[in-house]
Amino acid sequence: MRQIILAGHGDGCLGMKQSTEMILGEQTHLYAVSLSSSESAQDYHKRLHSLIDKSRKNGNDELWILTDIKGGTPGNVATLIGKKEKNITVISGYHLAMIITACTDSHITANNLIEETNKMIKKII
Repeated sequence: MRQIILAGHGDGCLGMKQSTEMILGEQTHLYAVSLSSSESAQDYHKRLHSLIDKSRKNGNDELWILTDIKGGTPGNVATLIGKKEKNITVISGYHLAMIITACTDSHITANNLIEETNKMIKKII
């Protein structure tokens, strides 16, 4: 099963994980690694990489890291790791519909995930 890590600034990714689990129930393949304002990029790298190693030890090959914004520290660190590791996909700009779809559709590709869930963003009024 694909493992999914939410990487973001502050508690935003923790809240997204909680919201996803409120809707879907517990997701044993979904993790969140939040960057605190007092944390260095190097420390964040260590924590994120440690979680990736733990996931890999459980025999999980495919890993997606969904980040809050492109160019931020969580996204930059995820990209650095993704360039060095096998079977890691990094996607920036997550939103709740994207996370839910990634958790529930094990056959969707990263490109299709982006295409399909961006269609869900609409101006209502």
